[in-house]
Amino acid sequence: MKNPLILAAIASLALTAFGSASAQQATYELPQPVVVGNTRAAVVAELQQARAAGSLSVTELDRQTRAPFVASRSRDEVRAETLAAAGNGELQALNSEAGAAGISGTGRHATVHRMHAAMR
Repeated sequence: MKNPLILAAIASLALTAFGSASAQQATYELPQPVVVGNTRAAVVAELQQARAAGSLSVTELDRQTRAPFVASRSRDEVRAETLAAAGNGELQALNSEAGAAGISGTGRHATVHRMHAAMR
């Protein structure tokens, strides 16, 4: 009976020592004086210059410069190619799932057939 009491006392003492060792006292940062680099008029002038030059980045997307998309084929060419692939079964083969060969009328296959019918 002495053994569990001694173990509990040692554990309690260890937890108390650990808790007080890891506790930190809060610190308070005194307010720092404000240092002004530019006047309001100077900042407004810089903003107007950036807008005029087109170098104003408002969002992250503005910083990502990309070349505009240029299509290599016309919409009619892509549509004709899609219809040809749907007609010869290539589109169905591309959209089928492994092991789903016997399923028809549901899921992706039905969607492909409805899309094919709507495109006619």
